[in-house]
Amino acid sequence: MTSTDRVVRLMTMDGAFRLIAAVTTETARGALAAQVTGDGLGLRLAELLTAAILVRETTQPARRVQMVWRDRRGRSLVADALPEGLNRGLVNPGDSAPVATDGDHILQVNYTLPNGALHQGLVAVADGDDMATALMQYMKQSEQIVSMIAVAALPGPGGVRAVGGYVVQLLPEATREVIAAMTDHLGNLEPMTSLLEGRGRTAAELAATVFAGFEHAELASSPLRFGCTCSEIRVMTSILTLPPVEVERMLDGDPLEVRCDACGAKYEIDPAALRSFRAGDSVPQA
Repeated sequence: MTSTDRVVRLMTMDGAFRLIAAVTTETARGALAAQVTGDGLGLRLAELLTAAILVRETTQPARRVQMVWRDRRGRSLVADALPEGLNRGLVNPGDSAPVATDGDHILQVNYTLPNGALHQGLVAVADGDDMATALMQYMKQSEQIVSMIAVAALPGPGGVRAVGGYVVQLLPEATREVIAAMTDHLGNLEPMTSLLEGRGRTAAELAATVFAGFEHAELASSPLRFGCTCSEIRVMTSILTLPPVEVERMLDGDPLEVRCDACGAKYEIDPAALRSFRAGDSVPQA
């Protein structure tokens, strides 16, 4: 099924504000189906995916942004916003323990800088704070950008019936007068939950509503979808990083069944193919 999800970037003509708006419903449904999760935890994962997409678009759309929502016991939700609009999520990778939806949390944002260094931003999220509040704190503390943010996920078929969000960023050209006007305008908008089922059903509609009354231009519009970078080659490469004794045992055993934790794709690895791959005699198709 082709996803209708998109993310758009706009700027006001006076150079005072930039807007990133995204509707991510089908993307979130794909992630929730792969993780077999729903209810409150599924809604939080859907919001985290949307937040990761918004951060990727505000920094560098061609980079990968990973966001982690960690509870007090260290259990986490992970959202990956990948280049070319691919996105995926994980529920407490490597552990079946439940992730708490209430209580204090930590929001962690990771991405690679142009010089190759890893950027890692951390913000404490108090019990009761929503995803938008946490993301605004991150943008202010780690990116030093004043932002007005809204993110929401509504329960429904496939775990969600609508998911989306927007970021309005203050730019250096903004004057006190236009800041006051934009603040008043955003304060009078319907809640994000209402916009997603009213004037903001698509990314373009959401953006037009958020910037209504402010002359603006669209800078970019990109598709979004649930997806993964896993492949048979990646699976084989990972297997070969295991201790030699374990690898030899697999090479002498039955075909291996491997499931990607992120997307749910299943791979059957034949020992003979793995042996050939290790020797470099043949390379399976990705």
